[in-house]
Amino acid sequence: MAKRGPDIIDPRLAKALEHPTRLDILAVLRDGPSSPSRIQQQLQNVSLNLVSHHIKVLKDLECIELVETVRRRGATEHIYRSAVGPAMLDEEAWNEVTPKMRQPITAAVLRKISTDLADSLGAGRFDEIPNHHLSRSPLKLDREGWSEVVDLLARTLDDLFEIDARNLERIEASEETPLSVIVSIMQFPTADNEGEAGPGR
Repeated sequence: MAKRGPDIIDPRLAKALEHPTRLDILAVLRDGPSSPSRIQQQLQNVSLNLVSHHIKVLKDLECIELVETVRRRGATEHIYRSAVGPAMLDEEAWNEVTPKMRQPITAAVLRKISTDLADSLGAGRFDEIPNHHLSRSPLKLDREGWSEVVDLLARTLDDLFEIDARNLERIEASEETPLSVIVSIMQFPTADNEGEAGPGR
């Protein structure tokens, strides 16, 4: 998990992130307020009943909040928005998460990354821009080297958020349509403790 970021994870998110559908709902609501039916249309193979159930869980956890109700064709549409910041953990906050809770949170984030990759590849978008980045870099690290990589990736994440902030200012001042992108950063021990070289670009 990230050592630095714009926000330490809200403790309520630990429970919310246990289920991938709740992670997906939060991702949709970070783009702006929405209703269960509109959220369901953006998710794949998830029923409206299931979306409604997880919205109730998120509301009970105070991760989302009801902002308005709208009457549409004789029915009441409930509009929700996210009530928590980005799901960021610094080292201190991550150490407070019990080992039992860490794996479901990690698994939910990795499932989301996997879905993002599959969607991009399936839509033929992943290699659309020539100067994108994809690499796999097996390393042999002692504890000091491990910590150096952690610090490097944390600084990179800080730089990413600064780039994003400057980028938002430019977009507001121009008429350019922004490109939706995802940057995923991972560092982890291998299961077999082997460090064979792998391809990258």
